[in-house]
Amino acid sequence: MKKALLFVIVLAVAGHVIVYATGAADKKEAGKGVTTVVVGTGVKYEPYCYTDAAGNLIGYDHKLLQEIDRRLPQYEFKYETFDFANILVALGAGKVDIGAHQYEPNPDRRATYLFGDEEYNDYDSWLTVKADGPWAQVNSIDDLAGNPDAIISVGLGSNREAFVKNYNQNHDAAHQLILQPYTEDAVLLENLKSGRVSATLQILLNIDRYNSVTEGLRLIPRGNKPVIDSGAYFIFAKTGVELKEAVDGALRDIKADGTFARIYKESVTDYYANLK
Repeated sequence: MKKALLFVIVLAVAGHVIVYATGAADKKEAGKGVTTVVVGTGVKYEPYCYTDAAGNLIGYDHKLLQEIDRRLPQYEFKYETFDFANILVALGAGKVDIGAHQYEPNPDRRATYLFGDEEYNDYDSWLTVKADGPWAQVNSIDDLAGNPDAIISVGLGSNREAFVKNYNQNHDAAHQLILQPYTEDAVLLENLKSGRVSATLQILLNIDRYNSVTEGLRLIPRGNKPVIDSGAYFIFAKTGVELKEAVDGALRDIKADGTFARIYKESVTDYYANLK
C-alpha cells in the first residue's frame, strides 16, 4: 500500500523542525511489534534530500529510505528536518535514530556514531577551481598550502572540513591551508565567482550542478585523482546496532534485485542529465 504523508510542526531545541511521518497502512493496522524510527534529514541538498514546491520531502535519500522502510515491516519511519550539522547533534542527543544527509565516515564521526556497512553513493571529492580564475592551473591542495592569498572553502561540518583541518594538523604553520567554511551553496558560489575564495573540494556531480545554476561561473576539477576517496552512508546511534543491521540487510536486497539502480537513475542520474 502507498504510504500517507502527514505534516506536523514540532518545536525543537534549536528552533522549529518540520516532521514528516510516513507509515504503511498495513503496519498501522497490525499495531503490534512496530517500532517508530526517526530519520533526521535535510531540505536543501538537491538531488539528495530536499523538498518540492508543496514542501514534501523528495530526493534520492528519501526515496531510498522509503523503499528500505517498505521492506522492514518491524519499523515505521518518520522524518524530521534539520540543517546538516544539527542532524548529528540530534543523533547524538537521541532525538533521531538515523542520519540521512550523504554522510561520509571519518575518524571523529566513527568514534561518535555507528555507520552502516552499505555505501549508497560515491563521494570522491576533487580540488575544484574557477576555470578562468588565477588558480585554474593548480594541480593539488599542496599548491595552495602556505599561500596567504589562497583560501579553500568547504562545507561547515562536512568531511571535507575535517580533511582540511587534519591536513593542517599534519603540516607546520608555513605549509597550511587557509580554511573558510560555508553553510549555503549560494555563498560558496558567489565567493568563487568573485574570487574571494580560491578553491573548494567537491564531488563531480556537484560541479555539474553548480555550473548549471550559476550564470557566469564555470568550475573545473583539478588533478588526476580525487583529494578524498569516500562514500556516503546512513548513520546511527552507537546503540542502534539492530536497526543498522536491518537497514544494511534491506539495502543489500535493494541492490541485488535492481531496485537500487532504478532509484539512483530516477533520483540522481536523470536529475543531472536534465541540467546539461
